[in-house]
Amino acid sequence: MEKVGKMVMNHVSVTMPEDVFESRKYHLKLNINNYFNNFRGAMDYYHEVGKHFACATQMYNHIPGHGYLIQKDSLLDSVRPYVAKYEHIPHCYNDTSYFLPFFRLYDKDECVNFFKMLHSKKYKDSLKEKPIQYLVKIGRGSHKGQGVFILDNDQGKQLDTEYNRGKECGNLKKSLIVQGYVSNPLLLDLNNKFDFRLYGLIASTNPLIMYYHDGFLRVSLNPFDTASSDKATHLTNTFLANQKIEDAKQAKQLINGMTEKELLEYHLWTFEKLQDFLLTTGRITDKNWLNNYLRPAIHKAIIHVIKMTSHGFLKHSNLYELHGLDFILDNDMKLWFIESNPSPLLTGTTKHMIYYEVIRDSFDIMYAYYRSRMLRFTKLIKEMMNDPSALTHNLPKWKAKFEIANRNKLEPEYPVSKNNTYTLIMDEGLEGEKAYMGLIEKECVLRN
Repeated sequence: MEKVGKMVMNHVSVTMPEDVFESRKYHLKLNINNYFNNFRGAMDYYHEVGKHFACATQMYNHIPGHGYLIQKDSLLDSVRPYVAKYEHIPHCYNDTSYFLPFFRLYDKDECVNFFKMLHSKKYKDSLKEKPIQYLVKIGRGSHKGQGVFILDNDQGKQLDTEYNRGKECGNLKKSLIVQGYVSNPLLLDLNNKFDFRLYGLIASTNPLIMYYHDGFLRVSLNPFDTASSDKATHLTNTFLANQKIEDAKQAKQLINGMTEKELLEYHLWTFEKLQDFLLTTGRITDKNWLNNYLRPAIHKAIIHVIKMTSHGFLKHSNLYELHGLDFILDNDMKLWFIESNPSPLLTGTTKHMIYYEVIRDSFDIMYAYYRSRMLRFTKLIKEMMNDPSALTHNLPKWKAKFEIANRNKLEPEYPVSKNNTYTLIMDEGLEGEKAYMGLIEKECVLRN
């Protein structure tokens, strides 16, 4: 962080006594122009955006209302209403576009349907070929794979007992979700699965503006086995992989013929390494597959996911947030969305990692919008100063002018740097399909 800004108020942190933090007795300095922290919304819980902080000359790196994007239950609560918007044009978006089938067990009807499916002959027969077809997820408050369980025979029996074969549906309000599992993932050279950790910068909610940054592949260190009950075989997050790498270090043993350092390097692939592998194995023939297929597909998926959940975002020009977005490809090259994480862990692990540029270039973008707003405000203030009656007459006129000046857009004087590594994929300040960089067809453009 020292390379891209000066840290202040170091005393306000998770190490503070809890009673001091919750008392709101710590002073928020007025000369701070960017409130950047990893509290994931704690500041706006205790302080009001636009009143106590994040005023006209300040920014804040969390968006109140982001729970609709980051909490598994709120996210899936947003799916079906969004699908309904496209019911007359299902080719634009439908319930199989990016989300696997799911049952929210806190919804009585969906809970009942899940247990009907669980006890059906069709499902039991299908387990002979596909032993793992669903995952059980805790709706909120879990991370690092801790809130995700494989729906194997033992987990099925546990749910069956807890819900009394579905008779307790509607009575139990636990935030549990059963969601489909990609049982035919695209596999790599050791027959191991992977997913994508990507970065998305919500640069504004007034209007909604989104930038994308390539991330990396998180590769499982276990060979894929649909019948395995080992969570590390099915989940590819870095936390589980690091546990396996640490085991190799402690035992001083090779795993998959690799040392601890080699495992660390192998666990994280670049996009380019994936493309080379797919070309070598004949899965693709397009040498520009990343730009012609993968990135456009990812950009389009992110646009839909953000639009789907943005109804809960606080609309405010001074807010932004960096998210780690997780996707997976199945063996048919179809992209599926997994989840989004705010304030993703940004610590380097291999030479391929791009954490520094992710932060540096996000600040470059945000300060371009910040300076553009300040330029418009300065011009507006000068205009008001030249009007002697500005503060006593026609206030609606000046309020309207302020709202226009405050609405985010880049001014020619303050562009994003040419060497910035992010890609603009959505700007709802633009008209029609231009708002989505042509990724959403004209007949499919629906504004929230």
